[in-house]
Amino acid sequence: MFIGNVYHHMDTHILVPFDGSRPARHALEHALENFPDAEITVLTVIDEVGYSSEHLASEETGQLFASAKRRLETAEAIADECGGSIRCVADIGPTCKTITEYAEVADVDHVVIGTHGRTGLSRIIVGSVAETVIRQSPSPVTAVK
Repeated sequence: MFIGNVYHHMDTHILVPFDGSRPARHALEHALENFPDAEITVLTVIDEVGYSSEHLASEETGQLFASAKRRLETAEAIADECGGSIRCVADIGPTCKTITEYAEVADVDHVVIGTHGRTGLSRIIVGSVAETVIRQSPSPVTAVK
């Protein structure tokens, strides 16, 4: 619980990592509803892990960028529905590292991230981007289910 309106100033910069999942959509809606005066940046990460070659084939690269563009279009639609405005950014790299580095470089005041809320064995096996971001973020983080 925040005391007063610490995060509701116009110059507050909110980062919402966005992968298009239901928790990410909820996180964006949460940010738009709870930080109406803030500057909200939606970041989608193009993570090349899992692609075989050192240099991605142009077709694979095209698919990755098309997918990122679709995610950001979804984020724009959510912002329109909520009557808010967002800035969209796509960045390339390992997901957790890219999010935390962006938060630091862009001087983000607060991160709002979606989490699947898994616990126990499934969380250990799958790992959790949200958990890693919470631990490594230079800014306060709100996790939204």
